[in-house]
Amino acid sequence: MSPTSEMIREAFRDALAEFLVTSSLIGDGQWDLPATDRWNVLELFAHTARGMSLIVEYLDLAIDPAARPTIVDPEDYFRLALSAEGVHQGIAERAVAAVPRYRDRPVDTAHDVAVEVLQRVASTPDDRAVQVFVETLRFIDYLQTRIVELVLHTFDLQLACALTLRAPASSLAVVSDVLLQLADRADPMALILALSGRTSALRCNVLG
Repeated sequence: MSPTSEMIREAFRDALAEFLVTSSLIGDGQWDLPATDRWNVLELFAHTARGMSLIVEYLDLAIDPAARPTIVDPEDYFRLALSAEGVHQGIAERAVAAVPRYRDRPVDTAHDVAVEVLQRVASTPDDRAVQVFVETLRFIDYLQTRIVELVLHTFDLQLACALTLRAPASSLAVVSDVLLQLADRADPMALILALSGRTSALRCNVLG
């Protein structure tokens, strides 16, 4: 069953709250730790916070209110985004560029951004068109892509800082629904092994 609008909105609020709680547990000496093959913890944090703030930036763009979506669902968004040439390099560079905004007061700054984001989310109708890349999609579908980003990168922060892995059930439901729709992007053998709890050197990543 596809999530309802209220389920998606609740999942976003919960995912954002968990990101902020996790961020508050990062120790002063942990921000320079490696977090991924490209980023340290601060860069990963900045990337995640930037993804949150993009909601406000995109909603501030002038767009025809009658524009019809050209991206049909969150899965279509990820397929399009991940097909762009040099996409991962571009993401990495934008994360590094976002670091100065968060360097001095990372958690406090992210909290201030979150307050504005939550206000805009609450006041934006589901069907409001949002422009991303050169395409458009419904706001409620774009919101699901932000939940995926928040949950996965909160996991990344928890892993990098040796924190307990956790995520709200509401958010996990949305993320699993989106990622399973992208299952055809994964090596089918790796996917089956991962879903059945079997250890393998094969890598399963539908967002790779």
